[in-house]
Amino acid sequence: MKCQRLLVLSALLSLVLTGCGGGGDTPPFFNSSNNSFDNSSNASNSNYSGKSTIIDDERFELDFNNKDEARENGNRVTETICEEGMVLLKNEMNAHGNYALPLASGAKVSVFGKNSVNLVYGGSGSSASSDRQTYKTIYDSLNEQGYAYNPVLKEFYDDSKQSGKGRSNNPIYDSEVMIIQTGETPISSYTNALTDSYASYCDAALVVISRISGENFDLPRVASDDSRRHYLELDNNERDLLRHIGQSGQFNRVILLLNTSNPLDLGFLMERTNPTEYNDFGKYIDAALMIGYPGANGIMALGKIISGEVNPSGRTIDTYYTNFDNDPTYQNFGGNFKSAGDSYLNSSGNTTGYFLVEYEENIYLGYRYYETRAYTDGEDWYSSNVVFPFGYGLSYTTFEQSVVNSYPLSSPFSPNERFEVRVRVTNTGSIAGKDVVQIYAETPYRIGGIEKPSRTLVGFAKTKTLQPTETETLSIVINPYDFASFDSRDMNLNGFKGWELDAGNYVFHLSKNAHQDCGSFIRTLNENFRFEQDPVTGNDVKPLFDEVTEQVHERNLSRDNFASTFPQTITDEERTISDEFLKKLKSKETTNDEVYTELPTMGADIRVKFEELINKDYVDPLWSAFLDQLTFEEMLRLFNEGCYSTTVIARKNANVTEIDEQTGQEKIVTKDNYVLVPATTSADGPAGFVSFLGDPAVYGCCYYCSECLVAQTFNTELAHLQGTAIGNESLIGNEKNGGVPYTGLYAPNVNIHRSPFGGRNFERYSEDPFVSGKMAASFIKGAQDKGVYTNIKNFALNEQETNRNSNGLATWCDEQAMREIYLKPFEIAVKEGRTYGLMTSFNRIGTEWTGGSYRLLTIILRKEWGFQGSVISDFHVSEYMNSKQMLYAGGDLNMASMNDMKLNSSDVSENNPKDVALLRRAAHNNLFAIVNSNATAKRRER
Repeated sequence: MKCQRLLVLSALLSLVLTGCGGGGDTPPFFNSSNNSFDNSSNASNSNYSGKSTIIDDERFELDFNNKDEARENGNRVTETICEEGMVLLKNEMNAHGNYALPLASGAKVSVFGKNSVNLVYGGSGSSASSDRQTYKTIYDSLNEQGYAYNPVLKEFYDDSKQSGKGRSNNPIYDSEVMIIQTGETPISSYTNALTDSYASYCDAALVVISRISGENFDLPRVASDDSRRHYLELDNNERDLLRHIGQSGQFNRVILLLNTSNPLDLGFLMERTNPTEYNDFGKYIDAALMIGYPGANGIMALGKIISGEVNPSGRTIDTYYTNFDNDPTYQNFGGNFKSAGDSYLNSSGNTTGYFLVEYEENIYLGYRYYETRAYTDGEDWYSSNVVFPFGYGLSYTTFEQSVVNSYPLSSPFSPNERFEVRVRVTNTGSIAGKDVVQIYAETPYRIGGIEKPSRTLVGFAKTKTLQPTETETLSIVINPYDFASFDSRDMNLNGFKGWELDAGNYVFHLSKNAHQDCGSFIRTLNENFRFEQDPVTGNDVKPLFDEVTEQVHERNLSRDNFASTFPQTITDEERTISDEFLKKLKSKETTNDEVYTELPTMGADIRVKFEELINKDYVDPLWSAFLDQLTFEEMLRLFNEGCYSTTVIARKNANVTEIDEQTGQEKIVTKDNYVLVPATTSADGPAGFVSFLGDPAVYGCCYYCSECLVAQTFNTELAHLQGTAIGNESLIGNEKNGGVPYTGLYAPNVNIHRSPFGGRNFERYSEDPFVSGKMAASFIKGAQDKGVYTNIKNFALNEQETNRNSNGLATWCDEQAMREIYLKPFEIAVKEGRTYGLMTSFNRIGTEWTGGSYRLLTIILRKEWGFQGSVISDFHVSEYMNSKQMLYAGGDLNMASMNDMKLNSSDVSENNPKDVALLRRAAHNNLFAIVNSNATAKRRER
């Protein structure tokens, strides 16, 4: 019966995670008598019920008077991000010397595409919003800029009887194959009356191509209308539409608008001497603009960019390549092209209910692969595979960049010291605009040695708006630790495993993108160097996942010979496991080598109030005195009650020590229902505060653009601005019910765009860990300045949705790639952003669930990186996510809604010193995040 109920709950999770489509729709709020996500009772138990209040605390400055003002500010911030984040990919010049964009004021345009009236504003799942009636449209954006659009065409798309029902909000299944329909209208539906309307609106054709994505599903690698193609290629109706527009000969220019956060196969935009029937439509496109998922208001940036009021300055945060099956990640992703193709098999050949994915590309992900392979195989190979490199984007003006303090070969650098690079940028065109500076490191590589990409991004910056002929000099600080290699197998045979730099010449490329250089300089490292201790914390660093590395290292892609080591889809033989291996997958064994022999104090009289801990260091002795006051039951509740909230700790008949105002002496006062720790409200997500499954007290907040658009700005100041805007909304909080603030935010998401088919790429920054980490760190600082504690997610290697929560997807990855790519953005967010929160993930690293990994949560996160704060599990709905294993590993907060998924007295005992000490530490971690948040902010009545 228990298993049956778990299956029902898993189905429910799948339903609610996929029940909201790419348009930002969300399912009804889930609430039942047994399993409720309604935590509004927590809010009512806090100190803030009653009259409406606002923050009055010098720690957290409130910049707005009410919820409407804060949301409108969020809309303005979103529009600004989209102005700098939308990427101009193509802009052709005609025979008269005029570019397709910008488009003259007063132009008359025809907007094509069924999805032009049903944009994808954001992804589904934890980023979903239900407030679509307030969203701006493409037509609003065009109107604001004085463009006239074809009303006949819009009316046609609005009428589903004429143009079809449109795209699905969610995947559908044909047998066991998942498909997603684009919903594009067949050309056969276009009447003569419709095509006759083109002549009056022929200055430009704007063609909208949309793709949905969301939590709990990856994008299908089989198209809905042609088994030869996949979802990230244009389907037949979209191709026919482009031919229809181009062959009509009526439009002065054709502008492609890509409403997606997953890179499409844009090979049709490449110049080809012999176009085939599949890509001949590309010749009709004069300009292409990546508009992404713009949130509720971001689409208003589009008209400004098209008109030239805003000069585009966005850059790609993924490599845009063609022929996706030639990418090394394609071979090992999702279901591996057949039913249960990623399932472990037992010795009889039957599926086991456990699943796996292997990162056989190792460190050669995205531009690290394409640029390195170009280095070995030449430009012809590169030009036939890459459409747009990482960091690419066009402008309406031109710029020149140069290094003004180059370092000669004779100038060695110190691995322990950062150095400054000063770059002069000059606007050499006739229009004001912003430029992006990128610096890549090329490290010494030796055949048979440590695997290294030909270049790694180590610095970037964005200029201010430069007027024609204006110059700005930017300072970029380079940290040698950012281009160190993690030798997981002692490949250079020096008797050491860990972070190191090989002696030799290091070339630093000043670049427009990952492939196009403006200049370079060389610095020398005279001797090999080892980072035996973390450069920030000083704690020891060593490989921790040898068994995971060993599983994949023989199948890893190698720069020594890309062709012969190219990844292959895992075979049935390779995924057949022994009973002993299956036993490891089923194990819930706890790991923690710490020794505790004395039972900590519990339930002491209250002498230290929670607010006295504000601004106290984590190791301040006052913490110990406060924690002594907690009972075993209270610590257990603090651990367990983490489902979109933290619980109030209120004690009846509490003995509280106070100072007598008349005598100045201490006295003990008995208080009824004394609040020792206030409750907090937490919410998803990466697009701002949304009530996806959480507290209905979260409402009326801005729906922000996707993290991809933030990263595409290459402007960390805008990431900080977004964090501040969300923080202002958190301070106002539940305006209808006493102004209870929103305290915990399940964001940002810093997992990596491993595959273009990743279902949650929209809520993650980039394929590059350096950009991801820097953007996240800036966002975190902005949010936490307003008292929001951010829970960066999902720690770690959670780059696939397919079967992620089916007993925990076993992820196999060389620790070199783990450290250099997949853990790196978390490391930056912890060290630079100083986040107070972190969320684990559904998947496993090897056979071990991430939320129960002592190596991950304690040794790496806390000891190596110095994290201080709360670690929360991902949504706890399966028995493999064992609560005691989580506690012993270093987890602090259980996002569990069902009692039997929580830690209970059969798991831990108040008479066991280790159990109590670890519960006490979890309480300390949770309370350290809370006390430094807006939950403890002083408030006053409005």
